[in-house]
Amino acid sequence: MTERARTIELFFHERIVGRGNERTAWFVRQADGWTKATEWPGATVESRDTGPGTVWEQAVQLTLPVGTELMRVESRPRPMPPKDPMAYLRSAARQPPRATRRTYYRVDPAGRLVALPKR
Repeated sequence: MTERARTIELFFHERIVGRGNERTAWFVRQADGWTKATEWPGATVESRDTGPGTVWEQAVQLTLPVGTELMRVESRPRPMPPKDPMAYLRSAARQPPRATRRTYYRVDPAGRLVALPKR
């Protein structure tokens, strides 16, 4: 590890929530695009034991230069508008629409992730 690089640990997971499942993934800024943290050179991925309501969880350790940007992507089922009982019976069974939230971070000199202002 160089003077200007820090090792960080990120968590990927899938959990059971109302109306489906919630997923969290991390990406690392590389040039003009994003690379999944699990595919970053030198990343180590470890599966973790899961508790109730967790489908799977992975811990990813990677070494990044100070100032590197990261993006956390959270996806979860969006609440469905209420329907009358007959509308439920007439409609086809489908996955509920999903809501996706992206949060951006930067690696600081202490190796912490600092949230960036909303874009």
